[in-house]
Amino acid sequence: MYRAVIIYAPAEDQMQQLVHRLEECFDRDSYEVEVKAADQSTIPDLTAADLFLLGSLPDGGKPIHPDFSEILRALGGITLAGRVGGVFSVDSEPTVQAFRQALKDCELVLSDHSFLNLRAHQPDPTVLRGWVAALTRQLEDQARGR
Repeated sequence: MYRAVIIYAPAEDQMQQLVHRLEECFDRDSYEVEVKAADQSTIPDLTAADLFLLGSLPDGGKPIHPDFSEILRALGGITLAGRVGGVFSVDSEPTVQAFRQALKDCELVLSDHSFLNLRAHQPDPTVLRGWVAALTRQLEDQARGR
């Protein structure tokens, strides 16, 4: 069984609904999924997971919500090699790009499909399922040594 974690901020209704939809996209026979607000999360939450999703909305002129400040600080000195990561936001390409920059030295294999910037209207369930499926496929391929 693989372990996945979804870490998000802010802990508000719009983001919680999106996170719930993403959580439902995982195959529960293969993935144990934990969901945590960023202000309740630490680096061990990331390092204990095989796959992680980080989701944020901008806040106060900052592209990544301040609830991620502790995690962002720690990302500068850790390796996440062997894991698969994904980043999502809603109508905020600067958020996606800021996470791309924060994760660049963590020894992750990141491609453009690792990053998802959704539109504010109801996110298309097909897009969410397809994104999660691509990330889980990447992890499963890595586990098989491909």
